[in-house]
Amino acid sequence: MQIVATVRQQIYDHFHGSAHCAAYFFDDAHADEYAAYYNSMYLLQDSTESLLWHRMTGFSTAPLAAYLEFWGVMQAAIIQQDAIAELNRVILGHPLNARAKNLSSWLQLRELRNVCAGHPARKSTPSSQPLTRSFMGRSFGNYSSITYEQWQQGVGITHPRIPLGLLLDAYEQEAGAELASILAGMKVRWP
Repeated sequence: MQIVATVRQQIYDHFHGSAHCAAYFFDDAHADEYAAYYNSMYLLQDSTESLLWHRMTGFSTAPLAAYLEFWGVMQAAIIQQDAIAELNRVILGHPLNARAKNLSSWLQLRELRNVCAGHPARKSTPSSQPLTRSFMGRSFGNYSSITYEQWQQGVGITHPRIPLGLLLDAYEQEAGAELASILAGMKVRWP
């Protein structure tokens, strides 16, 4: 998450170093955009620093604590994504479409969170596909590999394994590139 932290700091520095940027955002006509920027930057900082810290310390050896930590990691990543999407909207003027941009790791991380949470089996899956139910237990693994239980109609029970650390690393590259794009747009819009 160091890439995300670095580019976030560059966005912050440009915001505070550009008279054009300050004039735009501190104008009362843009108060809602300023609030969105401000909140997103804090959410991005807190989620990124938490993800960095946890990656360095790793999951607890106590299964119940590790279970809570896993969900904290997943939620922090989603908060980070939502903050980046909001910055994209406020600074570049359009929503961030992860599917259109083919941000595969970004999308895979969101899907992993939803699958492991056991979200409704038919929420986003076409009815032509088999019914699937998933369960994330308390002894799931660690950053090198997590395992969850999945039941699929016609297949039965499987235990998919995901290299969580590698997925987060790939996601970080995509998130960092999106923030770099936001920074570049910011520099053009407010030199």
